[in-house]
Amino acid sequence: MKKRALFTFILIVAIAISGLYLLKKSSHPLALKAKAYAKHVITKAVLPPLFNEQKWLAGATEKTFYKGGAKVIATDATKRFINYSEGFYFDVPDDFVFETNRVYTTANSDRGSVTVSREWSFEKNVDEYIAHYLNRFILSPQFRESNNISMFENYAKDNMQVITVAINDLPPDKFDKYTYIIIKTKTPNFYRLMFKYKSIDRLFHKQVIDETIKTFKYFSPNPKPIEITEFEPVIPDFWSDETSRLYDKIKGLKSLNWGIFAQDIYNDGINNKVPELEKKLNYKFGVVLSYLQFGERFPIDFMRKNYENNKLVELTYQITSSNNEELFGYTPFIDIYRGKHDAQIRSFAKEAKEFAMPFLFRLCNEPNSDWTSYSAVVNMSDPEIYIANWRRIYNIFKEEGVDNAIWIFNPNDKNYPPCNWNDFTAFYPGNEFVHMIGVTGYNTGTYYKTEKWREFENIYDDISKHYLPTFEKFPWIITEFATSSVGGNKPLWIRKMFTSLYKYPQIKIAVWFSYADFEVHTDDEKIVSRPYWLDETPNTTEEFKKGLQNFNSEALINH
Repeated sequence: MKKRALFTFILIVAIAISGLYLLKKSSHPLALKAKAYAKHVITKAVLPPLFNEQKWLAGATEKTFYKGGAKVIATDATKRFINYSEGFYFDVPDDFVFETNRVYTTANSDRGSVTVSREWSFEKNVDEYIAHYLNRFILSPQFRESNNISMFENYAKDNMQVITVAINDLPPDKFDKYTYIIIKTKTPNFYRLMFKYKSIDRLFHKQVIDETIKTFKYFSPNPKPIEITEFEPVIPDFWSDETSRLYDKIKGLKSLNWGIFAQDIYNDGINNKVPELEKKLNYKFGVVLSYLQFGERFPIDFMRKNYENNKLVELTYQITSSNNEELFGYTPFIDIYRGKHDAQIRSFAKEAKEFAMPFLFRLCNEPNSDWTSYSAVVNMSDPEIYIANWRRIYNIFKEEGVDNAIWIFNPNDKNYPPCNWNDFTAFYPGNEFVHMIGVTGYNTGTYYKTEKWREFENIYDDISKHYLPTFEKFPWIITEFATSSVGGNKPLWIRKMFTSLYKYPQIKIAVWFSYADFEVHTDDEKIVSRPYWLDETPNTTEEFKKGLQNFNSEALINH
């Protein structure tokens, strides 16, 4: 009996360990919920409880309650913001006004602002996680020198790290100085406070930063969603009639329209590779994807060629001068924020106006990442710079009479780093400035040890879960996607993709990236790490051809 009991115990432990391992590796929605709950339980267990709340209410002259889990208690001189969902409170002077959403809190005044969020390190060494994923660019002398940024302080004391830097040569109406406060809790949880203010305000540090830090306390959170903002596009009244008709057509699509990207798209890609693919598939792609870096001219001839062939161009314009490869070097994004590239943007807009025909304009995709020159991580860890630059470019286009651009907001499918301050909603430019939502999710395969094989349904179920509550009123476009063949069955992945697409009626267009990613060793030595070619084998081509038979091939551009 004892041996049987011991065997049963060992079996139960083994099953439990196996279950935990599978839970950790799984991307199934139920598994994701279970992991989120486990994270909450751990957080509740390691952070202190909230004490003496009623004491704060005495003498309060004003109380503002937020839906779900936060409130402001005001006295004559200060305001205390209590975020029950994220587990912190702090005081600011009475002239500050609070804004809160589901992941972070901001207090704003004419003098400056503070953004506060509770974060979680997925690495054991919290200090290394913070240094790399949050601060590696502002801590880099090379980056600061390349982008005219000055450092004033960088020190750690007790459980707190303080960094102060400034963007030099900013216009006087912008907050040029940043102070970042990291408050550690001896657990994977930590709190991030980012203050923005003007260098000339000598009292801000003493009157706002010091007082906020003095009153800041964290406690065990009670996670209830504070608020999920529903965004809705405001359709421009200056669009051309053809642009308006095209947008309405895209919104009303009942059958998915397909697009394509191929290597050297401006030359051999559009002249040979795309026609060859269309012949193999017996399908005419309605959308063609192309890319431009900042400084390149608007490709009028390419745009006209596609328009004449009834193809709509998804033009991706990335504000980088290094193809997003030299991230510690110069980034034009900060100079756009300074207002130094308006003439170049205006010239680009004039050529877009000259083209005259409708096109999809995807500006600076995947800003909630750390691999683009225009990401927040690279640019002061401040998503508001992205919003300001987007609006600046949009307004220059508007001033130049560009009535033919449909603007796509396209964050990455996962926030990376996975910080609350880096949440995809933090980059949303505003209803007036966005017309379509771009979604991007690749099955990257298993070439790299940290990667895992992901089915289309797993990827886009996860995207829909996060995007739908916020962006349901927009038409969506899969701006680029594909599957690798490394680590799984690519033809079967394609077949299963076509059987699950019906689940996502918001998606009106899907663009296949028919090229590859490479592991680069030298300029002459590149190894294919992620083969995304649509026609990689006869079987992948045949599966795609079969799937396309159920989709309408009507062109979006038809003249």
